[in-house]
Amino acid sequence: MSGIIGLIKWVLIALGAFTAYYMVMFQVQYGFTSKFIGEYISPTLHEKSMDVYMDMATTLLDTGDITMATIVRDKVADDISIEDVEEAMSSIATDLQIKEVGMLPLSEQVELQLGEKQRFLKIYQYCKPTTAMTMVDHSDAFSAYLPCRIALIEDKDGKKWLYSLNMDMMIYGGAPLPADLYELALQVKDTITSIQKGGAAGDF
Repeated sequence: MSGIIGLIKWVLIALGAFTAYYMVMFQVQYGFTSKFIGEYISPTLHEKSMDVYMDMATTLLDTGDITMATIVRDKVADDISIEDVEEAMSSIATDLQIKEVGMLPLSEQVELQLGEKQRFLKIYQYCKPTTAMTMVDHSDAFSAYLPCRIALIEDKDGKKWLYSLNMDMMIYGGAPLPADLYELALQVKDTITSIQKGGAAGDF
């Protein structure tokens, strides 16, 4: 009996994986899944929500890593130093009038604790207080996204990358945001994108 139950379990798992795979394939080729779900299952969601989630599903299936499905990243040019990245991001943040509200030099702290060299990892935090309060007034859950963060990390091959959360989930992932909040959210996304891409290019 247990053998039959186990077989049924694995058939259901395989069927689920098969269904998810072909949903992604149909979405990539025809946009079918987004249209179907948007029109018949969740018409209250933003019209772009299913595109966001299908992109996440595609990345998840490709990598097996849910964290990779929720971020955006930019490779730092090989001739750009960490100091150049930091100077560029600081300059762009000042120009765009967003506050640098903290840094977490994680690899440096671990080196001090363990006395062993670590690959570079540092978190840079940004916030525009008035925008932050507007977002939280709409939903307390937005507080979990604050402040905006960009991570500068040296990978295991010695290449430098900048990582941040994919804000499309916040902007398009649920019901449409009120018009004023939507514009503010786009501004925040554009600001963080500018800081990250500028830092990766050492451009300021």
